[in-house]
Amino acid sequence: MISICIPTYNTDCTRLLKSLRKQIDEIKYTIDVLLLEDGSCKFTQENEDCCKQNGFIYLSNKTNRGRVESRMKLAKNSKAPWIVFLDADMLPATEKFTLIYYSAASSKSHDVFIGGHRYENKLNMFNLRLRYGKAREEATCENRNKDPFKNIFFGNMMIKKEIFLSIFSTYTNPSYGEDHFLSAMLRAKKLRVLHLDNNTFHLGLEKNYQFLKKTEEATKTITQIHDNMRVNLEYSKLLRYYVFLKRLHLKKTVYFILRILIPVMRKTLVWFGGPLLFIDLYRLHYFLKHKKDGD
Repeated sequence: MISICIPTYNTDCTRLLKSLRKQIDEIKYTIDVLLLEDGSCKFTQENEDCCKQNGFIYLSNKTNRGRVESRMKLAKNSKAPWIVFLDADMLPATEKFTLIYYSAASSKSHDVFIGGHRYENKLNMFNLRLRYGKAREEATCENRNKDPFKNIFFGNMMIKKEIFLSIFSTYTNPSYGEDHFLSAMLRAKKLRVLHLDNNTFHLGLEKNYQFLKKTEEATKTITQIHDNMRVNLEYSKLLRYYVFLKRLHLKKTVYFILRILIPVMRKTLVWFGGPLLFIDLYRLHYFLKHKKDGD
């Protein structure tokens, strides 16, 4: 019925794999688990041994191929019609995690199910990833279902295999930010999306400079999706801000100001992990930069 697919890069997945094995044994349903090392140089032996011990499928890429290509390979090697995609730094927040997804797949009520994610209550006021995640990403399934296409997150979701393969068959962007493309395509195709109360804990808290790097990549991906693929990104606040500034003929002025301020904002975000207003302005700066390059 379902296959759980985990792409990983230099991450110890043993805790996640053991948790899944325990849950699968308890519900007594046949659930495949596939893990793909994407050119990793760390934790490969530990992950491979854990997969063998738990009867899971272990795959690997000789070189780093990126998130989308890794998910495509996992999907093509899976056997079930439903795929649960889990990020390697996730951990189920409930012991009924696999059962909830299995029941959802059995219901056949929707095409995509989003489990949601949250962060452990760690006291680290200087970690930008933690502060941003708790303030901007954590949400109840009731709130997420108010606009089901808005909070699409590959790190914990279940999707029909045929839909995933169809949507990403021509997607070639290796950069961070493919969630935005999936969200836009699900909306465009008017597919049925339901958010569940089936959270995972997001354990992987990058260093502040790493999070900023991912933010830059994701922002560039959004501009490429909009410019090159002509995909409707009506949910994107960045695009709405861009349209607003362009309408008022303020695009160049705001970009000029942000370009001057960006070194100070970057240092502040790296050193102190905030304020979150700076990350918003940081994203806007790079969005305007990439749109400017494409003009």
